[in-house]
Amino acid sequence: MNDKVLIISILSLLGIGFVAVLFVAVPWLINYALPDWENTLLDSGIVMVAIVLFVYGFYMNTRMH
Repeated sequence: MNDKVLIISILSLLGIGFVAVLFVAVPWLINYALPDWENTLLDSGIVMVAIVLFVYGFYMNTRMH
C-alpha cells in the first residue's frame, strides 16, 4: 500500500469517526430527543456495543504486530 492510499484511508476513517461522535455520542450524553427510558436504554446499549467493538478491534490489532 502506498502512502497516498494510506493517508486517504486514515483521513476518511477519522472523518467518519468525527461524524459519528457528533450525531451519536453527543446526543446520547446530553439525552437530547430521548423522551422515555426504552429509547434511552436502546441508544445506550448501541453506544456501549460500539465502544466494546472498537476496544476489541484495537486490542486485536495490537496483538497482530
